[in-house]
Order: sequence, then C-alpha cells, then structure tokens
Amino acid sequence: MVILIKRFGQLGNRLFLFAHLVANAAEHGYALANPSFNGYARYFQAPATGDFGGLPVRVNVLLGSRSERWLERLFNMVQRPAVFGALQRLRRQLPAPALPELLYLDDDHGYDLNQPDYLSLARGQRPVLLHGWCFRDRPNLRKHARLIRELFQLIEPHRTAVAAVLAAARRTADVLVGVHIRRSDYATYLDGRYYYDDATYARFMQAVAAQLPAGQRVAFLVACSEEPPPAAAFPGLQVHFASGHFVEDMYALAGCDYLLGPPSSYSMWASFYGEVPLLHLETPDQPVPLAEFQVYTDD
Repeated sequence: MVILIKRFGQLGNRLFLFAHLVANAAEHGYALANPSFNGYARYFQAPATGDFGGLPVRVNVLLGSRSERWLERLFNMVQRPAVFGALQRLRRQLPAPALPELLYLDDDHGYDLNQPDYLSLARGQRPVLLHGWCFRDRPNLRKHARLIRELFQLIEPHRTAVAAVLAAARRTADVLVGVHIRRSDYATYLDGRYYYDDATYARFMQAVAAQLPAGQRVAFLVACSEEPPPAAAFPGLQVHFASGHFVEDMYALAGCDYLLGPPSSYSMWASFYGEVPLLHLETPDQPVPLAEFQVYTDD
C-alpha cells in the first residue's frame, strides 16, 4: 500500500496530488491511502463515502477509529521534511524487510509515478510512505480525468448550493465569467505580488466584457477568499457572488464559461474539474485576450 502522509498546502494542492495518485493507482492496480486528505474528505463524494468505484483507494490507512487516531498523531510528527528525511536515512541503515519504504521528495522537483522503481515499490508487500508535493502522473490524469471528476464530486448539500448559485447567475447572463479574488494569505505571499485591489479586478473584468459580442449578456461570479467587495466596486458590470463556502466557491467557479484570477491551484482545480478556460493574472496591468484563456490540465 502507498500512503501519502505529507499535508502540503491547502485544498487545491491536495486535490491535485490526490488526483495524480488515484489516476496512477487506477492504471497500475495498487492500493492507496491518503490520510493527508482527511481534513477535506467530508466534502467530496468518494473520500466521504469510501467508495472509489471499486479501486483499492481510501483516505484512512486503518478502519478502526482508535488505531487511525494513533496513526494521525504519528503522521503529525513527520510532517516536517527534516524529520521525515532523518527517518529515511535511518531506514536505509536498517534494511529489515518488515519496515516500510520511505520516499521523500524535494518539493522543487517533479517525480514521475510511472517510473519502474516506484511501481515496484507500490506493488510490493511493504507499505510505502510518501512525503512531498510533486508526485505526478500526467498521462494517466488525462486518461482517467472523467473518473477523477466523478470521484471528487461535491456531496450534498454543497452540490445543491452550488447549483443554486449558478442558476441565479445564469438567469442574467449568456456568458458567465468566474473571478477568483485571492486575498488573506496573498497579502504577504511573494511580498503581495498577486494581491490586487478591487479597482484592478474591475479593470480586468471590464476588459473581458469588452471582447464579447455586444448582443451577449455578460455576468461575473465573484468568489473571494475573505469578505467579498461590494457590488459597487465593479461599476457597469453585472456581478454575482458565490456562497462564501470554500468548496462551494471552487465548484461554482468550475461551472462558469471563463475563469480569471491570480496564480492559484484553487482556480486551477476549478478549471480542470469544470473544463473551463482559465487565465491567471500575473501582473496588475496585463492584457486579458480571450484567446489566451486555456483549460488547465496540469501538463
């Protein structure tokens, strides 16, 4: 069994990492557990129910709640790369066949899950503990994309809440553009490089609207990581706001026709899941031609 123990980043990062591993496990037929997804599992169909469509995949390593709590405490101890790296070095000096394999990945380098060495470990008898972010299987993520979307549907009542937000927005629009406003942690991330004010977002939105045919009604669905701006911040634009629940907002963005926002795995997952063209806003004054919007596939 392969066990992903590193809790890396927030929701978007963890969804993509889980998706790559599920796609690889589906292709190669090994067992997978992802306790690092435990905090988000209750929002998504397969992780919440444990039904991964017959695949040997689950969130919890063990089925008993007491044993799982003990493992959770153990995994908490090895979240820091230095601790896991020390254990990995110790493991190399103790080649006992009953001990788990430890695979630590430097987060700055990718790791191809299709390489023979990894697949040999994954199919072996010993548990394999993964610690890292860039474990990737891009070919099989593309191949199994439909399955991934089925497994990571929202559960009720969140699915119905998303449908209601989208229905209300689409009553006023022929084209619905999702706008992800990332504030909170982006005030300090990279010295605030992607922390744009309301006027900047309004300019981007107006530039998108100006490119669409005059006869089409254009509306914007704004999802904000904190208290959303007032509608008056976007003069002359038809603006709706997502519910404010972080998973509902992500999946509401996935139901739009275009997506716009600063670089973030949150909007990347929305683009991938909903197959919606996305443009990331790298600078506050960049052009936003519709031809440059692309569905994110993690290639």
